[in-house]
Amino acid sequence: MAVENENSLAEGLREVKMLLILQALASGCQQKHIAAALGVSDATLSRMLPKGFAKEMAKIADRRASAEKAI
Repeated sequence: MAVENENSLAEGLREVKMLLILQALASGCQQKHIAAALGVSDATLSRMLPKGFAKEMAKIADRRASAEKAI
């Protein structure tokens, strides 16, 4: 029972970590800066994400920033 609780807690923490990574990418943070904050290499962080995901998120963040400047 205790092992199941620990596994559930660990999975929940991994999910929260991924949400924070996605939020940082959506906010325009560079992947290399996020990786440095997590203490992992850029390549390790890249493997955690679907292929090309960080680049697409960067494009979205750039469009959002451009739209905000236009207002």
